Amino acid sequence: MKVAGRWRYLRLARLIWKLPTYARVVWGLLRDARTPLPLKGLLLAGLTYVVVPLDLIPDAVPILGQADDLTVLLLVLDLFIANAPAEVRADHLERARNGTADLDRDLARLREIMGDRYDHIRDRLPDLLEQYGRLRDPAAVKGLLADWRRRRTGPEPPAAPTTPC
Repeated sequence: MKVAGRWRYLRLARLIWKLPTYARVVWGLLRDARTPLPLKGLLLAGLTYVVVPLDLIPDAVPILGQADDLTVLLLVLDLFIANAPAEVRADHLERARNGTADLDRDLARLREIMGDRYDHIRDRLPDLLEQYGRLRDPAAVKGLLADWRRRRTGPEPPAAPTTPC
């Protein structure tokens, strides 16, 4: 492996390590009344672009289809954080670093409400994300729906024997 490649992976690992902090900052800025409404609209528009299947580059195009969604999301998040009022941004960044962000409290409340179901969903999250990846394939969606129907209705009754006439 090249040295440059190792540094790239190290930088990526550092970025992934910081993602919870960024999520807390964005969540706090979004909920803060001091954040301008048009800025919140920008974030909503960016998230809508990622969720809505109409894209500049269709998701069916390998790699590029997903790269444009990721690029738009990162640009919107960067604009959202950078254009938030400086004192609000500093306040939420400090809270996120100290672990006192609103997201932590909201997740704790959600855990209280949902009980064991919260842990079950959290533990199954990697499987759910993998399943989401398969949901882009129409054949996989049909298969998942058929499995779901079979589980809901129970096993099919055996076919009645046919007697020749």
